[in-house]
Amino acid sequence: MLPNYDAKAVAEALGLVFIQLQSKPKQPAAIADFIIGRDDRFVIIEQPVEHGSRKPSQSQTKSYLAPSVAFIEQAVEVGLPRVALRRLVERLVGDDRSKISDLEWDVVPKTTLERRKSKLSTEESERTERIARLFVHARRTLGTETEAREFMTTPHPELDGRSPFDAAKTDLGARRVEGLLNALEYGLAV
Repeated sequence: MLPNYDAKAVAEALGLVFIQLQSKPKQPAAIADFIIGRDDRFVIIEQPVEHGSRKPSQSQTKSYLAPSVAFIEQAVEVGLPRVALRRLVERLVGDDRSKISDLEWDVVPKTTLERRKSKLSTEESERTERIARLFVHARRTLGTETEAREFMTTPHPELDGRSPFDAAKTDLGARRVEGLLNALEYGLAV
């Protein structure tokens, strides 16, 4: 078990839900991209329905699974839905379309992102999950989503003048951000 990894909050930041199926669905190829095989079960990675727009009929009732580190890891391996990056960036900057695009392009170059129809590569998914994890850690440490947003997007001297979002492009940079958040969480001078 990973200490302090809040799978539920990370899945929420990415806008993901996990649905259990008893057999592999006979659906369009787009859905097949987001199926995780587990033992004799199948799990679909899905975006939740927006604002109650349509409710599933009785025949569409789904069995939702609690997010876990294992599900998120497998989702990253198969590739997160492209919209997960958009949802995360919207959580960080709100409705400012130019900032949303700029931050998305920091994770995935513009031309590559435009070619992506439905899912991110494993590497792009890793970067996206890493930023979501740090955002959740910042929210827990600083107390509010607003303070976490500001922390993630503001340059910090301990990160050589880069924002935590920028530093998180690499694993080593993310570790530096985690160290900074741990110091803040435990009241150490930064």
